[in-house]
Amino acid sequence: MSRLTSYVRGAVLAAAWASVSAASGGCGDDGTGPIDPMGPWSRGPELPAARLEPGLAALDGELIVAGGFGPGLAIERSLLALDPVTATWSRGPDLPVAWTHLQLATVGATLYALGGLAGTQFVARGEAFALVDGAWQSRASMPVGEERGSAAVVIDPPHVMLLGGASTTDALASCWAYDTVADTWTALPPLPEPRSHPAATITADGTIVVAGGLRTLDSTQPMADVIALAPGASTWTARAPMPTARGGCAYATLDGVLLCAGGEAGALALDAVEAYDPIADAWTVRAALPEARAGTQAATLGDAVYLAGGAYALRYEPRATVVVYRE
Repeated sequence: MSRLTSYVRGAVLAAAWASVSAASGGCGDDGTGPIDPMGPWSRGPELPAARLEPGLAALDGELIVAGGFGPGLAIERSLLALDPVTATWSRGPDLPVAWTHLQLATVGATLYALGGLAGTQFVARGEAFALVDGAWQSRASMPVGEERGSAAVVIDPPHVMLLGGASTTDALASCWAYDTVADTWTALPPLPEPRSHPAATITADGTIVVAGGLRTLDSTQPMADVIALAPGASTWTARAPMPTARGGCAYATLDGVLLCAGGEAGALALDAVEAYDPIADAWTVRAALPEARAGTQAATLGDAVYLAGGAYALRYEPRATVVVYRE
């Protein structure tokens, strides 16, 4: 969920905290009821505690959920891991920082946390960390002035690319590639215009595709345009636009197709799910989410896409529910 949606920074956020409901799931209207058994969505094991704006990634066959707002809107350092085989959650090594809107990525057997937003003033941070042998280690920080959260994340081993995102004060157009072997950052061609909370994927030939996003730090200007950067190119080119303009969708790549679920536009959290085939340059509408959902991410595990936490409306009300998409 974009940090300023429906709120003024500071005082109104504090008022929103005071009105937060018990948001850890467990009742019928909290998204724990049955889902159409003929549809592609099913319920996954609930998070041990609600999360809003966490980072999500897949690591060693498990779903990782780290950081974000927890119950009472405390900013979490804890890392939770879901084993989809046993349907159980476990606790991993705490993050070295308490961030929301963080960028998580897995390269090989290593999990990386590459920047995020700190505190209730959403200060952009650029420190980087790697989880190695069960312990977090510091890595090279983003260049000074390029700190961010809410960026799209694309993995092209040994690189992790951060595309757009949010600084403390603005949406960003700049893009950076982190080399996990050399421990260095390299600038990529900037996006044609700034956007926070975009979705992204990479094709087999190395073409990067960025879809939608928010022109500002709130959701008043959702974007539908889709752009692509071919390997070695210096400029982005237009692709077929999204059917639904949005930012903050929970996105993941499944069988070469970019799945974009939920997100936000204007005053609404969305339940719309759309999929982009980068080879055909075409979008298709998929079965909607069981509930409108914003303020979370997604990750692919095997033949399924997992969404965990988030909020059902553009309010600071973290949820614990997990939904799973299988075709």
